[in-house]
Amino acid sequence: MTQRKKKIVIVVGGPGGSGTSTISKMLSERFDVPRIYAGDLYREEAKESDIESFEEFLQEMSKGGNSLDLEIDSMLEEYVLKGDIVIDSKVFGAICKKKGIECNVSIWLDAKLSVRAKRHLNRENVKGIKRLVRYIQILLNLKQRYKIDKEKYHRLYKIKYEKPSLYYDIVLDTSNLNEGETFNLILGKIKDGRYITE
Repeated sequence: MTQRKKKIVIVVGGPGGSGTSTISKMLSERFDVPRIYAGDLYREEAKESDIESFEEFLQEMSKGGNSLDLEIDSMLEEYVLKGDIVIDSKVFGAICKKKGIECNVSIWLDAKLSVRAKRHLNRENVKGIKRLVRYIQILLNLKQRYKIDKEKYHRLYKIKYEKPSLYYDIVLDTSNLNEGETFNLILGKIKDGRYITE
């Protein structure tokens, strides 16, 4: 196997339940580079605060000046400059486009709200009427999170969160695709677009 000369930078974004975590992990394994998940950086900060739930933490953060967002995005920039990385972040691909930060390929995954809510629900062991109640809770949380993110990213970076095609090389609706189909489709698009040559 010949050694790869050019370092790889892949950025994956999308709202909760769209498949970004799964796909970014698969891409990390496929190209044999580490993965950084921005959500983990936020969760580390949430643990240090007195706020009980992560959802509540994010909402509280959005009310302030969002210095944590800027700090984390700055950290992600440092990882990108070093290269050989997969970044899993809702908005970093758009930031790269706006700032002219070089990456091999940026990927945006999306899915219908109902599909994203079901995916979240399927990770939980909830049955009967509680399952329906939980589904509605998740649906409302995802809707609220999207609204918060859209406002926040426009305020911080003037990014149109609802228009990913302005910023991302590959934009894909995963509503009717399973993990394998999504991954294979992305690999095909990476190859066809010559984003990464091996």
